[in-house]
Amino acid sequence: MLHSTRLHLRALEPSDADFLYEVENDHEAWRYSDTVAPLSRKVLREYALTYDADPFSAGQLRLVITEEGNNNLVGIIDLYEVTSRHLRAFIGIYICKEFRGKGYAEEAVRLLEDYAHNTLHLHQLGAKVDATHTTALKLFQDMGYKLSGTLEEWISTPDGKFNDLLILTKKLY
Repeated sequence: MLHSTRLHLRALEPSDADFLYEVENDHEAWRYSDTVAPLSRKVLREYALTYDADPFSAGQLRLVITEEGNNNLVGIIDLYEVTSRHLRAFIGIYICKEFRGKGYAEEAVRLLEDYAHNTLHLHQLGAKVDATHTTALKLFQDMGYKLSGTLEEWISTPDGKFNDLLILTKKLY
């Protein structure tokens, strides 16, 4: 269920702390999140050691994306703001630079959608996308996510301007 011929989505392990350090401290990706400062290896090791993998109690699920067969680390995919009451969650995804443009993001999202529908029984998934992040916007729109709302001038940019945040959603059933 969490693997295809090319990819495997697996649970976060304590040994992933160094990989998390690289991902979380990619300052180019910070503009698409709320991250404003680097995270230490110590903090990320503690996070990996105490990680609660129950998405309904923790409100999130973080999975590591690896290549099937060789276990190369491709990226991370998350469900966050998971709610059992409303049966919905948002998706966040990060693909390492050397794996971008190869269809891994779409494949990982499809695997996560399948898990969200068949295991977690979620009704809907969403994505929060900076309106200028054309790659992410295209990914989710091509996968059937529909624009459900716009938060105007919601995201500050490094040059002191503001971008709209687009909310895209997809019904799983």
